[in-house]
Amino acid sequence: MTAKVYFVVNIDSDPDPENTPPNNDAVMEKYRITKEILDDHAGGKGTICIHTSPMYRDRFFREPFMEFWKSWVDGGGELTLHPEEDLYSTPETRLESGTYYNDIEHMDPILRAQARFMEDNNLPFAAYKGGYHGLTKNIVHVLKKIKINIDLTCAPGIHWPEKAAHWAEAPLEAFYMSSEACWKKAQKGEESSMFEIPFGWDGQRRDASPNRLLDEHYLVNEFSNYEALCRVWDTIVDRAAKADSPQIVSILCHTYAMKDNELSGRCANILDYMTRHEGVPVTAREAKKIYDEM
Repeated sequence: MTAKVYFVVNIDSDPDPENTPPNNDAVMEKYRITKEILDDHAGGKGTICIHTSPMYRDRFFREPFMEFWKSWVDGGGELTLHPEEDLYSTPETRLESGTYYNDIEHMDPILRAQARFMEDNNLPFAAYKGGYHGLTKNIVHVLKKIKINIDLTCAPGIHWPEKAAHWAEAPLEAFYMSSEACWKKAQKGEESSMFEIPFGWDGQRRDASPNRLLDEHYLVNEFSNYEALCRVWDTIVDRAAKADSPQIVSILCHTYAMKDNELSGRCANILDYMTRHEGVPVTAREAKKIYDEM
């Protein structure tokens, strides 16, 4: 029997960075379409990001969104804390270079405040996802303090130091993170409490240099096409079979695209393809439990 591949549907709920409706109903409509797709094609298993940024620091921590997050969790899904400090900066906060993810004095109070708010509302975060795939040891330290022990930031093969994204040599499947570096797997006997679930990747680069951005070699709905997504999935399934060991990865999709029939249809179709071909949808917490029991 072929080894199973467990996948987490990693849903980025960032509003369109160039055309975000001020009307919450327009954003909510895309969220509801996403939930319908997840319910119908992945059994409601997935984790959705809650966006916070200089542009929208608390918008998505208020109604009508809080009611939606509750319905999401009640339906079997999970929530991910997702600060977008660079892409969704304001003219006053925009950095000329570098990234806020390297500034722990900036990040620490934001992470603590938003996590505390959701905890107080009985909707604790299951995971974290950094913008631009950025993650640092200092951020991981704060995440542990606020009881988030699953990360969904890792994009194997991506290397963008200016954005604190150091994943060029990261494992291709889920791993416990070493205290030495976010991209490094903890050694046997090394204590680690941060579980990393990377984006599915076929291990191929467009050229010899590490990637900065996701492309058709990753399980990412909006930056690929159906045929390429199927090919990447088949590569991961083959990898599991050769290793004779289950794999755990995530597939990324974005709510801002869900009113586009082609993109929302592609998302539904690739989820169906994955479940027909050795794939098992799970939540982030379920993925961690499966890994721990292997």
